[in-house]
Amino acid sequence: MIGIRLIGTPAEVAEAALIVREAFIVTGFRGPYPSRHTSAHVRLYLEVQPS
Repeated sequence: MIGIRLIGTPAEVAEAALIVREAFIVTGFRGPYPSRHTSAHVRLYLEVQPS
């Protein structure tokens, strides 16, 4: 299993998650959670495996 953390605006994180799905099999996720440092950003954690 590989863990990936995405941080950015909600739109950026959603777009990045779609790109990750093209390269990996997403087996789980947590979030989105508010960013601890920037109020306009969110964090999303993905669990993936190679496709």
